[in-house]
Amino acid sequence: MATCSVRWRSSGGRGEFEYVPADSLLDRQIEIFLEDMNLTIPAEVYGMKAQGKPRLRKQDSNNRSKLHLPQLVMAIARLPSPAREDLTHTVTFPLRSGSFVMDVMDFEIIADDGMTATLEPLRVSVRNSDYSINLQDRIKAIAADLSNLAEIRAKHPALAAAIEAHGAALAAQENSSLIRETADQVNELQEAIFGLTNAASATEMEKAEAEPPVEEEEVFGVEGRLLARIHVYKERDKGFALRVKKYYKTKNGGKLVCEVCGLDPVAKYGANGERCLEAHHKIPIEQLQPDSVTRVEEMSVVCASCHRIIHSQKPCIPVEDLAAALRAATAATP
Repeated sequence: MATCSVRWRSSGGRGEFEYVPADSLLDRQIEIFLEDMNLTIPAEVYGMKAQGKPRLRKQDSNNRSKLHLPQLVMAIARLPSPAREDLTHTVTFPLRSGSFVMDVMDFEIIADDGMTATLEPLRVSVRNSDYSINLQDRIKAIAADLSNLAEIRAKHPALAAAIEAHGAALAAQENSSLIRETADQVNELQEAIFGLTNAASATEMEKAEAEPPVEEEEVFGVEGRLLARIHVYKERDKGFALRVKKYYKTKNGGKLVCEVCGLDPVAKYGANGERCLEAHHKIPIEQLQPDSVTRVEEMSVVCASCHRIIHSQKPCIPVEDLAAALRAATAATP
């Protein structure tokens, strides 16, 4: 099926939303489809043209109980509420409500009868960053929480009640500020229990809580302990690490080297040398979506020594930055 995107555009301070391609949502009412919950929520938003430019408009612009399309999707996905004005031109992670501006939200158009376009959320990016959130992964995680309510209730009854209330607000299949209010309640309770993580899934955070602590938690402190733990355990998944190495080995013509220092472990240590290479998650710990599926393209291959240096500070040193610093230091050495 076709795809379309909704973009934030600065306009008169508060900003507005345009859609592309320019004819994709023109004269269409919009509804949101959540496959993992089998729900369809009318957005009460339509596509039109203002001074020849494709724009989204609420059916009732004065009704504050109705969310605009991007705010509705963010509330469905239990993400913090984005601001409508880009005042600071900066963004910090994990995200907090009102501290960031949505840049682009992508959708798949799964149905279009010429009057109504049914959209499935795919991903959203954050302005002033290269940060992108997979919305399908988040909605799948939220559906999993709703299936695991009894297990969550056994340890965190208030959190389970909030998750259930958010699920009920979605099940009403109506654009309502109640979706945002219940999403905020879930996020506040999860933050109190697990720290600020932007996690969609309490189930995944419980799994992380049950894992042994990792050394990196000393760098990221109590607030970031579970994100650090999830990050490290994703990297230590032996089966996934092997897939990452295979992917990059194929991509690089059968050779694996450290992406930071260029170490060729087979040339240096022999046939078993690849064991000193490790998989590193390129997404910074603060930006990690705990319940997202990790993809091989999000990983780097680095040697154990470089990996330790990457994790030695908060935020982690980007692979490219450490590689550049090492090249500069090498060039400066007589």
